[in-house]
Amino acid sequence: MIRPRPRLTLPGLVLLAAVLAGCGLAPDPAQPTATPLPGTVLNPPRVLADFTLTDHTGAPFGLDDLRGRVALVFFGFTHCPDICPTTLADFKQVKTQLGSATDEVAFVFFSVDGARDTPERLAAYVRAFDPDFIGLTGDDAVLRPVAADFGVYYQAHAPASGSGSYLVDHTASVFALDREGRLAIVFPYGTPPDAIARRLRALL
Repeated sequence: MIRPRPRLTLPGLVLLAAVLAGCGLAPDPAQPTATPLPGTVLNPPRVLADFTLTDHTGAPFGLDDLRGRVALVFFGFTHCPDICPTTLADFKQVKTQLGSATDEVAFVFFSVDGARDTPERLAAYVRAFDPDFIGLTGDDAVLRPVAADFGVYYQAHAPASGSGSYLVDHTASVFALDREGRLAIVFPYGTPPDAIARRLRALL
């Protein structure tokens, strides 16, 4: 005797769908999950005001000089004891990881200490990390609006008594500009160079 197959009612179909969906969503522990890359992506990228500063060769340099390339930007000062040299060393690693694509990327160091960071000092500083790195300097009155446009804060401490030396507090974030010279990504201090390189490849 052949018995008819039981017919699924609507509640039965819903339950079956839930079971199947549950089976399909079960994670496979053998498969690695994708880790989001660090950095805040601005969507849309923010348009920056043009500026004119002095580069490490003594020539005028503005935002137009970066257009057409992706740019990695950091604000610091050459007397910085730790954060600035660490970040520029990371820039060097990013450049190495980009390989042939590095020709399409500018690495730019904005000095927030124009009183001491002359073009000559900047040249010696940035070239110690890589001969292609760009150093920019300028009077405080010119630099402050540029820094504010990036969302960068900086403030010099009072010089130590009798020594003339001082430190400058400053935002330690790294910024990526797209080919149009717009602010596209903000990286927190300490972002691994390989993560920055992957982000830059996406901008390229």
